[in-house]
Amino acid sequence: MEPAPIAADRLTVRRAAFINAMLQDVERKLFMTQTVSVDEAQNNLQDLLAQALAGNEVIITDRGKPVARLVPVAPFKKKRVAGFNRGTIWTSDDFDEPLPDELWLGQE
Repeated sequence: MEPAPIAADRLTVRRAAFINAMLQDVERKLFMTQTVSVDEAQNNLQDLLAQALAGNEVIITDRGKPVARLVPVAPFKKKRVAGFNRGTIWTSDDFDEPLPDELWLGQE
């Protein structure tokens, strides 16, 4: 009667190990900041870009020292509208006239 519980325990341990490995993989990909070496980043750039686009941060290290952070580019909040500030900005009529020599020589 003893062998059955031992076999069950081994199966439980295997299942638990498998579930933990899967959860760690999911966490690494979805919920955590990931740290990778430069070599890993070069080999897995497509995957790292996908993670960054999903909102995750990827820290790239060189010999254990953080050197870069891979994050998605923030979208522009507003589109610019041509002519929106018309009339609020002006230039003087002589803006393109040469400046006096006294200004350049510091003799104002």
